[in-house]
Amino acid sequence: MKALKLIALGIILFASSTIHAQVSVNVNIGRAPSWGPVGYAEAEYYYLPDVEAYYDVRATQFIYFGSGRWIRS
Repeated sequence: MKALKLIALGIILFASSTIHAQVSVNVNIGRAPSWGPVGYAEAEYYYLPDVEAYYDVRATQFIYFGSGRWIRS
């Protein structure tokens, strides 16, 4: 009986060591602005070359480089 319990325990430990869980989560919190380019629904940032700035879709903020640092507005 003791040997049977040890064998069962060994099988359980072996089986649990070979099991790998894989989880993939994709969350898009922000929505693309209506003025953004078409076909880039999952972009995190848009570059706006006319004003030399980026637009952060999730934070709904513009990012530009000024006074030696990146500024969010």
